Amino acid sequence: MNNHIGIIGYGSMSKNITINLIKKNIKISIFNKEKIKLKLKIFNINIITNCLKKFINSLPKFKIIFLLIKTGLPIKIILLRLKKKLSKNDIVIDFGNSFYKQTYLNYILIKKKFIFISSGISGGCNGALNGLCCMIDCNIKQYFIIFNILKKILFFKKNRYSFCISIGLSSSHYIKMIHNGIEYGILQLITEIYFVLKLFLKYKKDILNIILEWNLTDNCCYLFKILINILIIKKKKICDIIDHKGTGKNTVINSINNNININSIFEALIIRIISKNIFYRKIIKFNNLNKIKINFSIFFEKLKNVFFICKLQCYIQGFNQIIIIKNKYNWKLNFNNLIKTYLNSCIIDSKILFYLLNFKKNFFLSKIFFYYIKKNKIFKKIILMLINFNIIIFFLISSYNFLLLIINKNYNFKLIQFERNFFGNHFIKYL
Repeated sequence: MNNHIGIIGYGSMSKNITINLIKKNIKISIFNKEKIKLKLKIFNINIITNCLKKFINSLPKFKIIFLLIKTGLPIKIILLRLKKKLSKNDIVIDFGNSFYKQTYLNYILIKKKFIFISSGISGGCNGALNGLCCMIDCNIKQYFIIFNILKKILFFKKNRYSFCISIGLSSSHYIKMIHNGIEYGILQLITEIYFVLKLFLKYKKDILNIILEWNLTDNCCYLFKILINILIIKKKKICDIIDHKGTGKNTVINSINNNININSIFEALIIRIISKNIFYRKIIKFNNLNKIKINFSIFFEKLKNVFFICKLQCYIQGFNQIIIIKNKYNWKLNFNNLIKTYLNSCIIDSKILFYLLNFKKNFFLSKIFFYYIKKNKIFKKIILMLINFNIIIFFLISSYNFLLLIINKNYNFKLIQFERNFFGNHFIKYL
């Protein structure tokens, strides 16, 4: 077993993974673009350097290198440099959120000069320190070579590592992209639900009681638990602009290019874009909320059900996109393993995942989805009530409209075909 690996990286994720490996008695060599001077060895770190040649020479004959650097051009540059210095049996694993098509091009770029493996990781900085969720694309032979090292940084519970293999070049980075897209959607949903609770409840402790109560039900999820921590911590003033690194945008663009519906994640992305238009948001700014008079206990019970169905849609739309692309590129992936990998170990961990295990061919055919479709009237009442109160609910309205399109036949798609054909021959399909 190789007990000495190289890490090319910087930032908190790289730092925490390094500390995690140090705790497990793995010898580390670190290459960092910043100039670092070190007089004495720390723990079992062999070398810290900004010289790639020294970094490579410090590693054993058979080399395993983790890439934990910014995606895009930095990955491409470092791969080109490694191409000249590594042998065909050496392994380089890209743990970044690289766009899957760029990862495929990077694989072609190195021309099999060494073994290049893509991997998506989840769990945040805390997961990097205590146990990550890992999605990796490699063959079985490569798996046996790297697993003894990887398991040192993986989340482990009930005799199971949070580790899932997909077979297909760049497939793991695609799966991680969808993972991040689902995360976009859930974050937006939680924000809207919290905003509704904040308007209806005067005191923070009352909001916390509702959230804690919901978190004991099927609505329990990692991102909801984070909300509890945020509310407990003393409030700090921050700018009301949401940034994004591109994975949500890539998810939406990819869904459009492949004619796949993913409206929940699309709405979450649009909100982030709107948040940056500060100039327009400040032109007219006033509070136009109507007075609220309702039966709170009944309302919150209905809102809890709406929260669940919206979150369920987010997962289903994301996972269904993986099914379509998996078939397009002939990737091999066991969905049950993927879903079990997410349990208890990643950002999108949720009790909803239990309902999506053992699916057949389409997540929209899950029993739980049919069950909540029947509760459509509850959804409608909540939406109408919130609109009447002038409450902004982008995500909730989009989820409701999606359900309406599925269960009703009163939307005439035919009319658009006739309109388009009026000003040009667009080949109308007749029954």
